[in-house]
Amino acid sequence: MIQEIKMPSAGQTTDEAKIVAINVKIGDTVKRGDVLVEAETDKAVLPVESFAAGEVLDILVAVGDNVDAGTVLVAVGKKGETYTRPGAAVPAAAPAPAAAPAPAAAPVPTAAPAPVEEEPEYLPIVKGMAPKAVPAPVPAAAPAKAYPAMPNAKMMAKERGIDLAQIVPANGQFIKRQDLLNYKPAVAAVPVAAAEAEYEVVPMTRMRSIIAKRMQQSVQEIPAFQATVSVDMAAAMALRETFMKKKEIKLSYNDIMAKAIAVAAKKFPLINARFEAGEVRIYRHTNVGLAVGLEDALVVPVARNIDQKGLAEIAGDYKTLVKKARENKLTPADMGCGSITISNLGMYDVDHFTAIVNPPESCILAVGAIKVLPQWDGEKFVPVHQMTVTGSFDHRIIDGAYGARFLQELKMLMENPGLMLC
Repeated sequence: MIQEIKMPSAGQTTDEAKIVAINVKIGDTVKRGDVLVEAETDKAVLPVESFAAGEVLDILVAVGDNVDAGTVLVAVGKKGETYTRPGAAVPAAAPAPAAAPAPAAAPVPTAAPAPVEEEPEYLPIVKGMAPKAVPAPVPAAAPAKAYPAMPNAKMMAKERGIDLAQIVPANGQFIKRQDLLNYKPAVAAVPVAAAEAEYEVVPMTRMRSIIAKRMQQSVQEIPAFQATVSVDMAAAMALRETFMKKKEIKLSYNDIMAKAIAVAAKKFPLINARFEAGEVRIYRHTNVGLAVGLEDALVVPVARNIDQKGLAEIAGDYKTLVKKARENKLTPADMGCGSITISNLGMYDVDHFTAIVNPPESCILAVGAIKVLPQWDGEKFVPVHQMTVTGSFDHRIIDGAYGARFLQELKMLMENPGLMLC
């Protein structure tokens, strides 16, 4: 039975994706779970796996194609089966041969006209194969060893016109984007004018373009306001140390803050709201996104149902999500339906910053570095480990006093994490 492998939904923000890699060709044998196609969405590179085993009968897309959810990408079936593309005419059955006529005198032989080859209705375009009518270019001489490349490296090479055969990866195993950034092509024989060498034009990737569009949309359409609190991190630091010593769990401050957000949201439910389709929708559970910076992009994986989880489970969820983000393995299910996002630049020694609300969420928290600062205790100055948290709130959902009270509650829970268990 022939199975059509279709493009899955790319998430809540868009159902459009761009094909960046085709990993099979017609005639290949595949099994369940094999990655047939890789498509870039507005959030990540999405591997499209086969849910059927068999032979690749047809490939209906090419690298660079923009596709929507539900588009047929690959047809898989049994060896010898014939796949008819949607909309293609089904050939009529051949008529039964007529009875042979009586023998006649042999005609004088004449030169038969040369057979005219009918041009096919379409040519399947497969990665690595050129259309039949166009002669394939002579490939450049490749180095002694060719290396596999990560999907994002393949995409950058295509955008910049770099031949991957000329790249030797730094790790000696597979080509990464950093290898392309470090690649210096041979100097051209013709000198380049000084005016042309003043800057380099970096093509916008699909992900970068969509990030730019969404952030511009956020600034233009969301009437956001900001408020900042300073948190005494002594108790949170002690809690983190206890988890590491007693349970051997590497707890992060993001994990503790996510739990504090979920507890505070019980008192301030608008933190779980999203502005969608012209209405405010308050979700029953707290789904907290975590901004993860990649080499040339930003993704926000979401840990779901934080309100129902303990710190150890939250830490495990975020560890898994961050690992998948850095390996370009996030799926749409890993990223949709967040209501609030944590953006932490403390590891870069940033004291304070404001972040842009990630639509359609209601809030984003910008977290700074922990600094030892003097604080007056009524008698003397004492050193205190302080961290700033700046909330950017969608004013269509959250008013100033409401946002300030939420930050006050968050500060109290971070400074007294035992109360999160009550």
